[in-house]
Amino acid sequence: MSSLSRKRAADADTRHRMEQDAWLVVLARTAVPMVKTAGTTARDSARGAAAWAAPRVNGARAWTAPRIERSGLAIKDTIAPKISETLTATARRVDVTPPRLDVTAPRRRWPQVVAGTALLAVGAAIVLRRRKHDGTAEALGEATDARTGPQTAQDGQTSTGGDAEAGVSKLSPAT
Repeated sequence: MSSLSRKRAADADTRHRMEQDAWLVVLARTAVPMVKTAGTTARDSARGAAAWAAPRVNGARAWTAPRIERSGLAIKDTIAPKISETLTATARRVDVTPPRLDVTAPRRRWPQVVAGTALLAVGAAIVLRRRKHDGTAEALGEATDARTGPQTAQDGQTSTGGDAEAGVSKLSPAT
């Protein structure tokens, strides 16, 4: 095929495409008024349907509301406790550590330990205080006896006769 015949074939294809495109444009221009009319008709029909349905929908809602409420109360009283029990039982089965109902809660022993320790400390303080008071009185008595005894008189200190006799009598248990 020569280049001239190829060119003619290409031109023929181009003309054919242009004719088809022109035909589409003509169809589109004639369809525009029909589409506008169809859109307006659809809009008006939708408005009419909404105006017709609005009172009927409200009537249906008014009729349905009390029945739904009654159903809800009936379900709450009859079905809901069963559902609650079922869910609770399922949760117990699923739980890793099942709750022990027979075991009492562990008692806390630290308050008892603290109270016992406090009592022991108070008792020890009382015993130590009594020993201290008893030991102090004996030590004072011994110190007084030592100053008024016969040795004190030998050291050159003066003593009264009554004190010396008291010291001697205290030192010798036989008399």
